[in-house]
Amino acid sequence: MNTIQPPNMARPLLLDNHHATLNETLHHLLAQHAGRALDICTTRLTPEGWALVRDDLQQLGNLRLLLHPAALTTIDDEPLEDTHVTRTHDPSGAERSQASQEEPLALIEALIAFLQQEHVEVRLAEHTHLHARCFLFYADQDSARIAPETAISGSSDLTRAGLLTNAELNVVHRAHLTHEDIALKRFRGLLEREERTLLLQCSQEQRLLAARLPTLLLLEHLTAWFAHHWEHATDGKDHLIAHLQAHKAHYYGAPIKQHDQPSEAPEEAQSPHENHGAVPLSDIPREETWAEYDYTQHQQD
Repeated sequence: MNTIQPPNMARPLLLDNHHATLNETLHHLLAQHAGRALDICTTRLTPEGWALVRDDLQQLGNLRLLLHPAALTTIDDEPLEDTHVTRTHDPSGAERSQASQEEPLALIEALIAFLQQEHVEVRLAEHTHLHARCFLFYADQDSARIAPETAISGSSDLTRAGLLTNAELNVVHRAHLTHEDIALKRFRGLLEREERTLLLQCSQEQRLLAARLPTLLLLEHLTAWFAHHWEHATDGKDHLIAHLQAHKAHYYGAPIKQHDQPSEAPEEAQSPHENHGAVPLSDIPREETWAEYDYTQHQQD
């Protein structure tokens, strides 16, 4: 059982970007997550969405980014509109001023530098029509991913609108609850009198353990689901970087740089660990968990 206890996290469990934003919750979680592992599954990724959490993501021990291939849609079909660069027309036919290009160009270059780091892994789920979005936080201080502690699943993509402004619906699942989280006063109107009486007969620690079990089971299934799709996905880091380079060249006339070797990230986003990350999960021998077996069997039936 996961015994790593994070700080008190009395935070909203429902994120709709109205009463509580996904961006704020991610910042709160990532602030306590330096050196640890994170899995992200998203169907869309934009430089501005990434930029909202880039400083926190830079502190991770290992990041796995699972993308739907549509996240790399051709430039003509779907420009990276979240960069919020407005088009202006002048008699010479130029669409963008130099001033309007600077910030988006910097964001794209910074994202490319971030992706080039060894602790960042990218795969494309080309084997299925992936339409899922989730963030899976692990308590491990490496990339082993043995102890999932928090998950966010819902509708938000890793875009500025998805993190801040869209009317989204994301649910936070926390393995670690406090006694205040499960105080009996919070269950008024939710439980029958007989059920409340049974709870009163249990100690606080027994109630806390019982409350954690459903989330622990859910986290096990979520992480097994991600592991299954990650295992069947194809390496997409070079593809994503090439897509960003092509977008930069197409819209801003910037030259496409060759990135044969990983380059250092900008100074403000430099990785805190000297070896730039940890060993990918696929290189670590591990037995199939009961949830992975159950999920695989369900897929075969």
